[in-house]
Amino acid sequence: MSRLFSLLAMPLVLSLILTGFLTYALYLLVKKNRYRLLCGIVANFTILSYFITLTLILMFLNQPMLLRGYFVLVVIIAIPIILLTAISAYLFIFNGLVVWRRESHSLGNVLTLIIGFLLIIVPVGFHLLNHWWPHSKTITFLQNVSTFFVRYLLFWVLTFLMSFVITKLFRPKYDQEYVIVLGSGLIDGTKVSPLLGSRIQLAIDFQKAELKKTGKEVTLVMSGGQGGDEKLPEGIAMKKYAVEHGASADQILVDDKSKNTFENMLFSKELLEERGFNLKKGIFTTSDYHVFRAAGYARLVGLNINGIGSKTSSYFLPNALIREYIAILLNHKRFHFLMALLIVLLSALIFV
Repeated sequence: MSRLFSLLAMPLVLSLILTGFLTYALYLLVKKNRYRLLCGIVANFTILSYFITLTLILMFLNQPMLLRGYFVLVVIIAIPIILLTAISAYLFIFNGLVVWRRESHSLGNVLTLIIGFLLIIVPVGFHLLNHWWPHSKTITFLQNVSTFFVRYLLFWVLTFLMSFVITKLFRPKYDQEYVIVLGSGLIDGTKVSPLLGSRIQLAIDFQKAELKKTGKEVTLVMSGGQGGDEKLPEGIAMKKYAVEHGASADQILVDDKSKNTFENMLFSKELLEERGFNLKKGIFTTSDYHVFRAAGYARLVGLNINGIGSKTSSYFLPNALIREYIAILLNHKRFHFLMALLIVLLSALIFV
């Protein structure tokens, strides 16, 4: 027994120190800027460190009842994860078909369908190639590269999902001067879509809550220009929608020039600066899946503000998150290109 304690003592102490360090580091990172992938990376490692530390503590205590209960809990948590992983391809395909039926048939709306089929086709393809050309060095090399790529992408998927969760935890204070509402396109060139309407309604609800709590009415900034298939600027249509849903026209500014999220932030900032607003006293509203990336653009133009997200339909959320994930990868394409080259080189070295 004493030998077991001596063996576990040092790893337990080191694990406790590491867990404390990661927890504090995560706190500082989130406090400074929660909209970084680094927060997601540290959060995932922090959770892992807590799991390892708890396991070591229970082993150190050496209480059979506690160990059995802990093992049962781990199994209960692990089984659904394993099952979801095993049938993930079919879940993606099912989700893709639902989105195909309910939404427009654009490339962006069939991402889950494509991923689902790839998760089935790629392993089957390698199995057939290995059957037709057994012991082929080329196929083995390609399979190794494919495995490394999947693990690399999975790492960033988990990082992005944790970053998304962290953004959902933010609750703004009712001391703001403005709320920027990000546009997202109009139906038939004139009508506010349900998705855009939910963003506007979230801003109106915040405006009403702050008025009730502080007696001050926050200014709304409707941000959206006119697309090629639209008959009027989104910002104009958004203002009309907001007024129809209880907002005061006097408390609404309109940016009718922006074409993308970067310009939403930039042109809204210019409007606010011209009118003497305190740029630190504001937030933005968008769809929940878009908050993380939009906050990055806000900081890029000098707006150090947080965002709140309107709820996205559950059937559309997986597809939306994948689109955001791909967009974030493309924002760092040089880094990921270099990492892809490194993966190929490492695979080649291991292969040799």
